[in-house]
Amino acid sequence: MPLYAGFPFSSLGTREAFLRCLFATVTGDMLFMLVLYLTLAVIHENLGWSSDPAAYERPATWAVTPLVGSLLAVAFELWAVYVAHRWEYDSMPILPVVRVGLTPVLQMIVIPVVTIAVCRWTLPSNDPRNEG
Repeated sequence: MPLYAGFPFSSLGTREAFLRCLFATVTGDMLFMLVLYLTLAVIHENLGWSSDPAAYERPATWAVTPLVGSLLAVAFELWAVYVAHRWEYDSMPILPVVRVGLTPVLQMIVIPVVTIAVCRWTLPSNDPRNEG
């Protein structure tokens, strides 16, 4: 939050500020993750692609995720900052060409890729060599 300006969080208690940030995460960020998941479902032609070990071997899984994530973040930040004026940046590092904050873009690149990696890591192995 210190990277943003114009939020009344200093006048809110810690609990209230946390709940507002949590609400934003649940609504906005999770919607972005759903869009990413459905994008990969279209690419893999399988709504349950995340349970298919072969999906993690396809380069599209790893290339499309940060691409779509960054596009979603840039588009939303452009709208929120310059059109809807929902927030302003304070000490936020800015991406020069698109003039949006670096951390929201990095968030939508790193978190989805890490999420996919964790899904792959926790996927049960069907390899008979791993039994016994």
